[in-house]
Amino acid sequence: MPQPKLHWSAYLWPGLVQLWTRGSWAALALAVGFTALVNLLAVATFIWTEWLSPEVRWGSAGVLAAVWILAWAEARADWRRLLAERATGESAADPAELADRLFRQAQASYLAGDWVAAEQTLLKLLKHEPRDAEARLMLATLWRHEGRLDAATEELDRLERLEASAGWRDEIAWERERIAAAGVIDDETLKLDAAGELTSSGETENKTETLERRLAA
Repeated sequence: MPQPKLHWSAYLWPGLVQLWTRGSWAALALAVGFTALVNLLAVATFIWTEWLSPEVRWGSAGVLAAVWILAWAEARADWRRLLAERATGESAADPAELADRLFRQAQASYLAGDWVAAEQTLLKLLKHEPRDAEARLMLATLWRHEGRLDAATEELDRLERLEASAGWRDEIAWERERIAAAGVIDDETLKLDAAGELTSSGETENKTETLERRLAA
């Protein structure tokens, strides 16, 4: 079947394609910001010309032109990605169902010790649903196992900025302790069982058991 096409006018304004097809907040910010800058430059050029010197106005116009070109190229690339996703059925699925399916794929790879595949699947999941706290926690744990302690810490930092992280604060603190310990203990003690490393103690035990059951499903 022939692939659907966007009208050429959709590419004229930065962020419009992603806003229309994906409802992207980043695209909305880009569209609003670009509009504000264009209006500001127009006012400084045609009304209150004393605001900016000619050199600054020309420089600003060059920056806006560069932003427009980059946004146009990204819009074209994002439309092709969206068509590819639709071809594989990913974008047609319910977002929650897609996230759950990708999580199950990631957990299967994780428990099988195929951490490369698990990482790739988790990154794909987070691209679709960046607020998935369990996926971010698993990704941080996976990176700790691989010895990528800085990346694991940064992932936990991103997780803590999410509203959904409120229910996982104890688990995040526990994982931070494991990362800190991994930085000082002998390499031999880092060979942990990938299926059991998310188990915590005390008040967090019941909550982590829920996550473990999902990992073992």
